[in-house]
Amino acid sequence: MDTVRREINADVGKRLRRTRENLGRKRSEFARALGISEEHYRKYESGATGLSAEKLFILFQEYGINLTYLITGVPQEQEFNLEYYLETCKEEQREIFWDKLIAYIRRKMKMR
Repeated sequence: MDTVRREINADVGKRLRRTRENLGRKRSEFARALGISEEHYRKYESGATGLSAEKLFILFQEYGINLTYLITGVPQEQEFNLEYYLETCKEEQREIFWDKLIAYIRRKMKMR
């Protein structure tokens, strides 16, 4: 049982790290949102500690993280209609979207 739990925690931790990095966020930011130390947060990403339901809910609320993917590794199949989103979202949401898109492109360009 402990072996299974460790494997699950390790897999969730890897997906949590990948998701955080894809969002362009720092460990310290996630730790602050969860109300824990950065060292404790590192234990989540390494799989040494499992996330509680409360912490998962906070990640969903604060960052919109897909919990099904985080827990199971199965991405939620959704078709995203960018044109519709840009036409119907509030101006503030659109600005946030563009900022995130530009930050993402910059990170990817640095990786090359």
